[in-house]
Amino acid sequence: MGSEVHSVQGFYLHPRYPAERPLDSTLLKAKAGFDTFITERYADELAGTLTQWSQAIVHSPHDLSFLLNSLAADFTGASPVASESRPVRTQPPVEVHQKKFAEEIALNREAFLRALQSSLRDFSEIDAAEFQITSINASPVGSSSDAPGRIETRIRYEIAGTGEAFHRDQRVGNWQLVWKRSEGNGFRVATWRTLDETQARAASPIYADITAAALGHNSSYAAQMLHGTDYWRTLIDGACGIDVYGHNGVSVADIDNDGFDELYVCQAAGLPNRLYRNRGDGTFEDITESSGLGILDNTVCALFADYNNDGRQEVILVTSSGPILFVNDGSGKFRHQPDAFQFASPPQGTFTGAAVADYDRDGWLDIYFCLYTYYQGTGQYRYPLPYHDAENGPPNFLMRNNRDGTFRVTTMMGLRICMSPTCGRLPAFAPQCRTSSRKTLPRRRGRSITSTRWGIHCLRTMGRDLRTSQIRRAREWAAGHGRAMHSTLTTTDFLIST
Repeated sequence: MGSEVHSVQGFYLHPRYPAERPLDSTLLKAKAGFDTFITERYADELAGTLTQWSQAIVHSPHDLSFLLNSLAADFTGASPVASESRPVRTQPPVEVHQKKFAEEIALNREAFLRALQSSLRDFSEIDAAEFQITSINASPVGSSSDAPGRIETRIRYEIAGTGEAFHRDQRVGNWQLVWKRSEGNGFRVATWRTLDETQARAASPIYADITAAALGHNSSYAAQMLHGTDYWRTLIDGACGIDVYGHNGVSVADIDNDGFDELYVCQAAGLPNRLYRNRGDGTFEDITESSGLGILDNTVCALFADYNNDGRQEVILVTSSGPILFVNDGSGKFRHQPDAFQFASPPQGTFTGAAVADYDRDGWLDIYFCLYTYYQGTGQYRYPLPYHDAENGPPNFLMRNNRDGTFRVTTMMGLRICMSPTCGRLPAFAPQCRTSSRKTLPRRRGRSITSTRWGIHCLRTMGRDLRTSQIRRAREWAAGHGRAMHSTLTTTDFLIST
């Protein structure tokens, strides 16, 4: 088995990409800085310098002389050696410390490089060094063609590697760098200060990749699972509906009540979903064909749960075209339950996710579906209106368990939670709201969505200020349905007590 696993691990993907579009060559001619966002040009230039730093430090972590060419002759910097280290987690397997640094900028470039080298001396090898500009400000100039004399940047850095005293050390933090134009019309660092850093260290390996050992003996693993979306899009006819989003989940469930969880892998359209049975010895057996769950529809997620209270886990497969219920017969096989979901009107948009909970506390699990409208061309797409706070997308659905293998849409809760793709935040509680929906789930503060003890839904806007009309509608709905609504002054969270 070792040689077989070795051959699987040696697999390399060489995707065949579609032909280049005419627009691609045009975009290459649109250089950064040709518009009013002039700092984009300087960000691109500085990003090239940061890429050189990354390559050099990975190649030779104990020699930072390459930085001399990037530092101005009159460079000054604050010490990159932490002045304070606060433990966040001290127990194995991972120790975490937050570090603070001196603000005084007093080191010349030679002293700074020695201090920076000292801060990295524990690394014997550096596997990754990534530097990203997260903020850039340029001093005003006379015209757009004149380069500024001074640029202030904030750089997020991430350095990870190994050492003699540890297995893995990862440092994530922020630098504040001020650049000034040099005689060669490039930019060099004038001042350098470390703002903060979080260090995580593991003395020994925490996780080991055993995927090949667990699944490698199944033919479907090498033939299907190891190939990515790029590969399959070159082989599968586009009429099957395979897309580039890759929104396909993985689920675990003990379908045969033997105490070991099986593995179910959702796939893109045109590829069969795969069910792997847990043998209990660290390996899995492909039972897709015998189980009846190898559907070819694009499957977003699979929710295994006991929906009919028979002690076995059924599964609801959320596909792009709609949900499908399969009933567990207890022998490792699943039977399709036709017409399990009763919608008052055909759903609009694409199903993108779901969650289950006993919201009415009747002892039977109910389900909540999330929908979204993807762009499919001007003739099939409704643009978000108004764009900044769209309310014309498809509604989500809360469906009640009928206790007979079917579910029906309920409007009793007035719960159609949606969000606009233009704002990227969760909305206020809005009964019967219609927006361009993303995956937005009702949540409860500090409790799992699958818990049935409390009938409280918490909808968080993640910092977005609520309009007065939205708050008023929520209060009116709560009062009209005998619910109590509570809000806090520090966050825009609402709790609707059922």
